[in-house]
Amino acid sequence: MLILMRHGEADWNATTDESRCLTEKGISFVRQQAAEVADFAPNISKIICSPYRRTCQTARLMQQSLGGIEIVEDERLTPDVPVSEAITALEAHWQDNLLVVTHQPLIGYLVSYLIEGDMRSPEPLLPGHRVSLALDWPAAGMATRLIEK
Repeated sequence: MLILMRHGEADWNATTDESRCLTEKGISFVRQQAAEVADFAPNISKIICSPYRRTCQTARLMQQSLGGIEIVEDERLTPDVPVSEAITALEAHWQDNLLVVTHQPLIGYLVSYLIEGDMRSPEPLLPGHRVSLALDWPAAGMATRLIEK
């Protein structure tokens, strides 16, 4: 399983995009998402995230609910990298039950690429939302969206 998650809601009051922090609303929503993931997918084995502050904060909040699993930051998961670089990052870190915390527009294109095999219809994920996918390897058109119960 692969869970792709957009970072929680972030404040715009920062000197750089990379240093934006989660808002209180963003923290609260991510904690709610973390509890749901802990129920739905308790066997998350690793979290990878963009090195931007808001994604690292989101990853740490997820980690708190999922146990002391490893978090790895990867520059290939920042907002404007090409999907091909993000796929290379997924391949480098691949293992069952992986959680990826990243940004729009990248996450929208990744979801479309993995499910549809192209990027014509990027997924419009809001801050803190996630998509759970079943797939054996991160390749074009190989994923099936999982419905959480």
